[in-house]
Amino acid sequence: MPQSQPDALVPSADTHEGFLATLRDHLRNEVDSDVILDQTSKRLGVHFGASRVGYMEFDESASEMVARSHWTDGSVVEMVGRFSFPAFGAAITTSHRAGEIWVQDSLDNPRLDAEGRAACAAFDIDAAITVPLIKNDQLVSILSVQQKTPRSWSRADVDLVAEVAERTWATLERAKAEAARRESDALLSAIMTHAPIGIYLKDEDGRYLIVNPEVARRLGRGPAELVGKTAADLVAPERAREIARLDGEVLSSGRLRVIEQRLGDSDEVALAMRFPVQIDADSPFRLAGFDVDITALKRAERELERSREALYQSEKLNALGSLLAGVSHELNNPIAIILAQAELLELQAAGTAAAERAGKIRRAAERSARIVQTFLAMARQRSPRHAPVAINDVVNAALDLTEYGLRSSGIRLERQLARDLPLLMADADQLHQVIVNLIVNAQQAMQDLSGPRLLNVATAAGEKEGTLCVDISDTGPGVPLHLRRRIFEPFFTTKPQEMGTGVGLSFSQGLVEAHGGQLEVHDHGGGALFRISLPIGEIVVEPVAADPVIARQDVKRTALIVDDEPDIAEALASLLQIEGYRCTIAGGGEAAQTRLRAEDYDLIVSDLRMPDIDGAALFTWLQRDRPDLVRRFCFSTGDTLSPSAARLLARAGRPFLEKPFTRSGLHQLLEEMVAAESVA
Repeated sequence: MPQSQPDALVPSADTHEGFLATLRDHLRNEVDSDVILDQTSKRLGVHFGASRVGYMEFDESASEMVARSHWTDGSVVEMVGRFSFPAFGAAITTSHRAGEIWVQDSLDNPRLDAEGRAACAAFDIDAAITVPLIKNDQLVSILSVQQKTPRSWSRADVDLVAEVAERTWATLERAKAEAARRESDALLSAIMTHAPIGIYLKDEDGRYLIVNPEVARRLGRGPAELVGKTAADLVAPERAREIARLDGEVLSSGRLRVIEQRLGDSDEVALAMRFPVQIDADSPFRLAGFDVDITALKRAERELERSREALYQSEKLNALGSLLAGVSHELNNPIAIILAQAELLELQAAGTAAAERAGKIRRAAERSARIVQTFLAMARQRSPRHAPVAINDVVNAALDLTEYGLRSSGIRLERQLARDLPLLMADADQLHQVIVNLIVNAQQAMQDLSGPRLLNVATAAGEKEGTLCVDISDTGPGVPLHLRRRIFEPFFTTKPQEMGTGVGLSFSQGLVEAHGGQLEVHDHGGGALFRISLPIGEIVVEPVAADPVIARQDVKRTALIVDDEPDIAEALASLLQIEGYRCTIAGGGEAAQTRLRAEDYDLIVSDLRMPDIDGAALFTWLQRDRPDLVRRFCFSTGDTLSPSAARLLARAGRPFLEKPFTRSGLHQLLEEMVAAESVA
């Protein structure tokens, strides 16, 4: 028979009621599940004068239990960690899994099997009340009050443990729900705080109930300041009415509304999403919203549109370049004839009135030739070539190209070009492109101006030693201070889309910086002033050695001119005769081959494009059949723009004479031939 505790130590039913009331009051506001379990175990153990009280949880298979809470009076070992549930025998495990309360007065309990008795003895469990919790037909936990000596449990004792177990589980569920709510609130708060988008909730009257920091930032307030306020309290009346109208449409329609919306007075744009929310069928609708800042996206869209326009313009320029190649070839030939004949006439009629007229023809033809050459240089695709450059010559060439457009637009041109400026190492074509671009920009800036229109182009020594500068100023509207930082950005422009793509200034700045210089914009009181500052650099002039075969001497040298246009060939022959050459003309590649099989020449000048055998085929034949004459071969062409011609000239590696040619251009060709001969 189990031994009973003294009556003074056995709790009565009234004592049990008091215990429940005290435990309920103590745990009413507790939300920490560990504290709930620890306090319940301790108070229950002390109330019963028990040896141990434990709360165990089971895994999904209910084969292993883990001690979540444990209390002892110090007289028994602690049950901490994980334990095998089947080790407690079939009787206990079957009873617990069935949800039955296990009541054991002593180890002599006839329901105990051998395994259960041995397990209880190992943990000093002589008497016990164990209440299981079943959820979805699954054993999830047990609350067990244990005694190391036999004890007779009353019905009130069993009911008390069962009641405490039920309340403990209910309290734990409430604590878990509260913990989940706190975690959810903390997560929501973190999302609201760190979200890069505006998030808010309004009541049906448009008052803010919840506002995240991003919305507050855009409105220039703290989040707490916005709660309870409407748009009318925060923004301009017109915008407040628009917001109220949109909010009203969403609440009345009960549907999502998405629009693009300006943020304040800046250029910021948001994708605003408004939608109604309702807690339940009886609660009023509230309005929630997300504002996603799409300013960067809209800017990127504008830049993409400009880049597309730039690509379109580039494709048009490529097509124009191909057309220009053919047109320039057709122009170069007659200009070359006019220029050469004018030079010859001027030499022959020196000292007469006819010489003066010939000079006028020559200068007009030279200007036409420079314009054609400028177009070719601007369109030519090649790597930069730095050579000694006279900056005034580059400026004058740019003005030759743009002067008519300026004059026809009613713009007066002033040139202030300093004399005796040193040469600088630069790519003349690239600097020409930069100056032309700045002049055209100035012309466009002044086209709608009603007052005087003046363009001033000046050159001078730079403020910094070892530099030169080119100033291009106008009397247009100028460049506002807030735009000067962006004016050199790619695709940024203040012009209408049909007038500009925002590429020119960025491209020009890149070319100037590639020369080690700077391109800056200044305000000079009325209009804009763009200044190009360039380092002079170390001037490198390649020495030209005299060549006994090509250089002019008293003894006549021979030259073969190959060209399918007789007038061109005759003009070139006349210029070469002045330089001391006896010339023979071949009307094409086939005629040239016939002569080259029979004779040697000191100089061979072949047109690149001819109807029968062209210059490339003639050069290939010469390499194979007359390699001894390869070093005396050069090309003449007005078609250096086309990619195929550029590749052919680069592959041949021979000097060439660009049409329309002048006597000075011919001198340069002969010098290049001398240099090539020296290298050979």
